[in-house]
Amino acid sequence: MSTTASPIDVNVPRFNQAVIALLTGVGFVLNQPVLVFVSFAILFVSRAFSPRYAPLTQFYLRFVRPRFSTAIQTEDSRAPAFAQMLGSLMLGMGTIAFLAGLPVIGWILSLIVTALAGLAATANICVGCILYQRFLEPARA
Repeated sequence: MSTTASPIDVNVPRFNQAVIALLTGVGFVLNQPVLVFVSFAILFVSRAFSPRYAPLTQFYLRFVRPRFSTAIQTEDSRAPAFAQMLGSLMLGMGTIAFLAGLPVIGWILSLIVTALAGLAATANICVGCILYQRFLEPARA
């Protein structure tokens, strides 16, 4: 994860969080752990590679923003990137739990991500961002 600040459209992480919450929530309702893996894969690609390879970011930038967004507000990308990394880690552990035959643990980890991503997308309360700002943000002068 980069230590330098780079601005991003504030709606990019919100869109990503909404889609991840939807995918994992539908996965739970339909008892389809594969949707947890798909969510993990999306977040992993987004964190492991540059934003130009992030599927949800690219979908938002190419199709959603041109049709619905007006003025673009930006924010520092470090806190949302940290939150995305935490979500990816939790969904990765959930996927491993499913593969190990531990569906209850898999669903618990996945539903934590579902709830936190839904909270961030709908109420703009990003717990991963708060953790980053509280414990990891560089000291301000």
